[in-house]
Amino acid sequence: MMQEQDSKKNSTVRVRFAPSPTGFLHIGGVRAALFNWLYARNHQGQFLLRIEDTDLERSEDRFTQDIIASMRWLGLSWDEEPLSQSQRLKLYTQRAEDLIESGHAYRCYCTEAEVEQMREIAMKEGKKPQYDRRCRSRTDHPVGQSFVIRAKIPLDGSVEFLDLIRGPIRFENVDIDDFVLIRSNGAPTYNLSVVVDDVFSEMTHILRGDDHINNTPKQMHLYQFFKYPVPQFAHLPMILGADKKKLSKRHGAVSANAYRAEGYLPEALLNFLARLGWSHGDQEVFSIEEMIQFFSFDHVQKSSAVFNTEKLLWLNGEHIRKASPERLAQIVLDDYPHLFSEEALTRARTSLGVQIAALIQPKVKLVKELADQMVPLCTPGVIEVDPSGLKWNKDPNLKAATQAAVKHCLHLLNARVSEASASSHSSESRSAQDREVWGSCPSLGQLGMGPTEVDAFLRQIGEQHGIKLGDLAQPMRLVVTGRLVSAGLFELLSLLPWDLVESRLSKVEQL
Repeated sequence: MMQEQDSKKNSTVRVRFAPSPTGFLHIGGVRAALFNWLYARNHQGQFLLRIEDTDLERSEDRFTQDIIASMRWLGLSWDEEPLSQSQRLKLYTQRAEDLIESGHAYRCYCTEAEVEQMREIAMKEGKKPQYDRRCRSRTDHPVGQSFVIRAKIPLDGSVEFLDLIRGPIRFENVDIDDFVLIRSNGAPTYNLSVVVDDVFSEMTHILRGDDHINNTPKQMHLYQFFKYPVPQFAHLPMILGADKKKLSKRHGAVSANAYRAEGYLPEALLNFLARLGWSHGDQEVFSIEEMIQFFSFDHVQKSSAVFNTEKLLWLNGEHIRKASPERLAQIVLDDYPHLFSEEALTRARTSLGVQIAALIQPKVKLVKELADQMVPLCTPGVIEVDPSGLKWNKDPNLKAATQAAVKHCLHLLNARVSEASASSHSSESRSAQDREVWGSCPSLGQLGMGPTEVDAFLRQIGEQHGIKLGDLAQPMRLVVTGRLVSAGLFELLSLLPWDLVESRLSKVEQL
């Protein structure tokens, strides 16, 4: 693998991410931004954001705002004010005129139809479909006739650059078209504007997708024509879908905002994208700090990477388990408030809401799943449930025995809570906010019944009624959580205020 050509001690790395605001931030763009950002942070350099909005017809401000919001959500912070190319259109035109003056560009008056015909003729002759350069030596300038400005590429020789991922790459000049610099409407093309801007911003490294490899020799010529310093180039492998075709919408959500809405953590998405084409030994789960520390071009692969949604989901679950419950609860409040009623949202904001999130946290792979499970647990009173999945539906005797056992549980536990309330005894107290929002009724945990004690208590009840613990717990779980699969039932029964638990368990008899 090619060794990197810079030194952390002897140079300042300056890189950029330059999306076009013609659509929402694509996941492939996020990976390009991430690799640039990691490289800059690893070398204590600068990372810049540039909005390439010279395509005035397709560029929209809403896409620019989406790009900026997505980058902020991901934590890919930039070090200077973002640059918009649309603010510098006159500069690109002037630079193109400078190339005409120096003999490295010319005005072409051929129409699009004529150029297309040239390409068709070349293809029929077995040649590369290019413009035939007929205006290259033209000296007349028809008044009022539209024109483009083209680069005057040498007709012999070659251009070569050292790709930091792929090694030396060489292009013969005969295979490089006299490409357009300024369109007939006065708009600059990508290859001109990107070179001018990269020099203006003093870029030291250009790290982008390998779909830009064919643009690099054109840009190399422009650097030489302008006598600009040439940055170093690195081209990332393409991201493919599971079918080994270019990643597209048919492979699932492809915009950063879509992944946020589904419940992915930004660090999990970045971890996943970093591993699409880069590695550090056999390690799979990385913190942001570890990615910065270990990143280098030496470990970026040349071949295309395959997008694996299952791996992304697994990684998200790993990062959810590493996150603090406080942060996860806040993400739920920020991103999914619409799932909650006002009362439930108020309860989710409390310290008890955070404790509920902590119980659910190990069981989910998406933050949205966490939100979905928090909703019924934070909702006051009894909730609607679907009993069709209960095991007892196939055994009337089991149903009767289970309902009797739950009734027995309520009788014993109600007596215990009443006794404790009468003596005003509690092993711990809730915060003032929790008491205001959730009420003053204690939980079983406050009365000395932690998850272990609840487990032992229910096992004893089950034995007395001749039913297994799992059969007893299933309907209890359903009425308390609203689902048959949830966070630990014993932990929830110990944590939630008893009046909430009691009201829900009383509904078992009515299922």
